[in-house]
Amino acid sequence: MARIFIGAGWPYANAAVHIGGVAGAYLPADAFARYHRLRGNEVLFVSGSDVHGTPILVTAEAEGSSPAVVSARFDGVNREAFRALGISFDVFTDTHTVVHERTVQELFLALLENGFVGRRTEEIAYCPRHGRFLPDRYVLGECPYCHSPTARGDECDACGRILEVRQLIGPRCRLDGQPAEFRPSEHFYLLLDKLAPQLEEFVAAHPGWRSNVLGITRNFLSGGLHPTSITRDLDWGVPIPLEGYASKRFYVWFDAVIGYLSASREWAVRSGRPEAWRRYWAADEPVRAYYFVGKDNVFFHTVVWPAILLGAGGLQLPTDVPANEWMQIAGRKISKSAPADADVFLPSLLARYPPDLVRFYAALLTPQNRDTEFDWDEFHQVADEILSNQYGNLAQRILVLCRERAEGRVPAPPPGWSPDGPDGIGDRLRLAHREIAREFEAVRLKEAFDRALAEVREANRRFHEAKPWQASPEDRARALYEGLWTLKALAIWLAPFLPFSSDELWRMLGYPFAPEPGTWDEAVEPPEPGQRLGEVRPLFPRREPRPGPAEVAPAAPPGGADRPVPLAIRVGRIERVENHPSADKLYLLTVDEGGPGRRSLVAGLRPYYTAEELTGRRVAILANLAPRTIRRFTSQGMVLAADVGDRAVLLAPPPTVPEGTFVTGGDEASPTISYEEFEKTPLVIGRVEGPAGAGRSRVDVGGRSVEVPGTLPASAEVVVRLDGPGAGTGTALEFGGRGVFPAPTGSAPGARVR
Repeated sequence: MARIFIGAGWPYANAAVHIGGVAGAYLPADAFARYHRLRGNEVLFVSGSDVHGTPILVTAEAEGSSPAVVSARFDGVNREAFRALGISFDVFTDTHTVVHERTVQELFLALLENGFVGRRTEEIAYCPRHGRFLPDRYVLGECPYCHSPTARGDECDACGRILEVRQLIGPRCRLDGQPAEFRPSEHFYLLLDKLAPQLEEFVAAHPGWRSNVLGITRNFLSGGLHPTSITRDLDWGVPIPLEGYASKRFYVWFDAVIGYLSASREWAVRSGRPEAWRRYWAADEPVRAYYFVGKDNVFFHTVVWPAILLGAGGLQLPTDVPANEWMQIAGRKISKSAPADADVFLPSLLARYPPDLVRFYAALLTPQNRDTEFDWDEFHQVADEILSNQYGNLAQRILVLCRERAEGRVPAPPPGWSPDGPDGIGDRLRLAHREIAREFEAVRLKEAFDRALAEVREANRRFHEAKPWQASPEDRARALYEGLWTLKALAIWLAPFLPFSSDELWRMLGYPFAPEPGTWDEAVEPPEPGQRLGEVRPLFPRREPRPGPAEVAPAAPPGGADRPVPLAIRVGRIERVENHPSADKLYLLTVDEGGPGRRSLVAGLRPYYTAEELTGRRVAILANLAPRTIRRFTSQGMVLAADVGDRAVLLAPPPTVPEGTFVTGGDEASPTISYEEFEKTPLVIGRVEGPAGAGRSRVDVGGRSVEVPGTLPASAEVVVRLDGPGAGTGTALEFGGRGVFPAPTGSAPGARVR
């Protein structure tokens, strides 16, 4: 059993936490903690509200309130939001507790005694009108690097550089806009230059850190470290434990990083074991310590915090600081002060969406290697496509068939069946289990999540090919047994990311309790034949999307609610393919439709096709789909593809049909439809079974037959538009006199086209 310490960056208690913070720090930290608990490891996961930061002072001044009132309000807001989102802190505290104050003062005195803190009188920014020294965030000016006119005295939001007040060009007081003066004031400094050799040795011992973290840290070290002030002229914060400094407080970043240690001490006191914190902090204890923060906090966690720990002596150093990039919105960092961003803050999101949906999107777009972009269309789309259509539908189909064909129990596999046979599922699940665990251990959480989702797609493919609803009793028992085993594994693999739905699926599988600590390896243990299954409920029930700030509610279906939505499907040829600059799975396509104009599309095809494979390829375009902004780029329609196992396979128009040709029923005048309307229109792959009489044909669309107009050749594979979910009639897409639209190679009846 390993011992794991996990710290998540402390949010300023001046606003609610937004989804960028969730994706960048809190969800990764929580998933990592939940994984290690499932492994049976001993975990301490801490964080808390930073209530002493100057952002709280700024908010309080703007409100005409006090920092205590402001911080208490937002501390409560964030505690409730984290609870509702399922962030499983062992302790969430704040920086205004007695334990925290004593811990900060103890470390300061240890650093002072060991010679790593010194006094220095410096010229500090001062506002003559208000008669006060100005904290860093109370000074604005021009950034010396990117020349943004609104850089703060501690950081430039535009370029992300850490700054000092003296570096600003034209520093001014943010309270009145007047130029700041500089007057002498004595302060305490952490002597980073004296600790530089130890810090360089510490960083050199961790070559496996993420490249962005190493790059930022090495840049600071190579540039030469200098003494950095750890006190400010304030009356809000942790007091200096020495005579003569009543008007000063510790600087927020010296204060806040020590919160990881003080929170651990508070956890120990609350648990009735006051000395238990030492198991995670004594330098000679076998502990791995991880700190989850955003890229703007790397310096404080790889340089300042290790310097404090080294200078104080006898305390655990960080094992890893897996800092993430930023989740942006409209190409910029999400802002606490921007009204347009209000709907992506946790209280608003959780009031409208289930917590696992928010967690899912944050996990899918975790900015692990580069900045990512929040997009409302994508938020709704991926929830429908992956959670409802793939994962939820898989669970529903397997469990309902077990209820109807196996008396609601786990069926016994047929005689002679072995999970380790040539087509058995045991080896595959064990391989996936090892690979997912390996990604977790390396703190590659996005890769772990994507690997688990790949098994969702593979399970759908296997289940569809097995067709247990029409198979022999032996083949049906095998398919259902393997399907239940896969669901059991998925419930465990995805529990760190989607704990609420994993708990629900676990109970539907007949287990009385949710996956518990130490149950990680049960993912590869097959289910017990005869075990009674629980009540089957939709795992991810479809919800009517509620518009985000830039969305408009969908219009009524063109032509009236009782008439089918028109699909203007058109043949095009891809002329140009570019990688999306901030999305690993997206291409930017330019498509020729046979006329003078060109159509720009955003397509999630990078996992399935190279740019070379797409360039020049003929495709089917849904031309009357309303333009959508996807990760900052406008998509004027959609490329159509069929779900084939874990791949999206593009529809291929017949070579005899020229670019610009519409499928019968669509034309340039077809009314625009929304993505939600298209999603409710069943478009599937079918295989012609034979004539149905009266000029009609019978087509298999995945375990059931429908009738379509026209006499189609037997065994032909076609694209069928159904008249509705579960309808017994539909239409095979065709090009007026030029033949039907063929299904792509490798697709199977029932595969969805989207």
